Amino acid sequence: MAYAKGTMTRARVLDRAIALINRKGVGNTSIQDIIDNTGVKKGNLYFHFSSKDELGLSIIMEARDRYFEYLSKSVTSPDPLGKINDVLRAVLEYHRGRGFIGGCIFGNTALEMADSGEEYADLVRDIFDRWTNILAGFIREAKKRGDLPSAVRPASLARHIVAVMEGSIMLARLYKRGDAIEDGIQYIRTLLGMSGR
Repeated sequence: MAYAKGTMTRARVLDRAIALINRKGVGNTSIQDIIDNTGVKKGNLYFHFSSKDELGLSIIMEARDRYFEYLSKSVTSPDPLGKINDVLRAVLEYHRGRGFIGGCIFGNTALEMADSGEEYADLVRDIFDRWTNILAGFIREAKKRGDLPSAVRPASLARHIVAVMEGSIMLARLYKRGDAIEDGIQYIRTLLGMSGR
């Protein structure tokens, strides 16, 4: 029973702390902020996380797991270009559902910690590599089917798509509306020859 309660406490901390760090950043979120936001006592927090960095990294890993599970469930199209479109639309709907508040927790963490937090940088790099690899796989499938020119370089194009989406998410956060992401998606669709689909 105590084990289950402890697991629930840890899950509650991560759940509430994701939104907090998404808005404020890792550096600007104090342990006291997390205690105030979750209602967990300091001793309980340190029972589950030995340091602020352990907590911060756990939050990013939990956000990663949730995000990729969400993207995976969102891919329903049978063809590879449709799968790319599914991912792009899922990203838009994810941020729309949050009122375009906070932006991308991974992009935010990359900007904040890339030059000062090696463990964070490594973790976020792996997340962006994973997203890029998913898209590159769909692009390779599309090339095999003849849906994209043979000269297309899947990894390079996938990185470009991620960069367009991350920039669009940042602008959507700034202006608190989705047209930047919609424009980014339309640009990618045109680039991939999907405009008429």
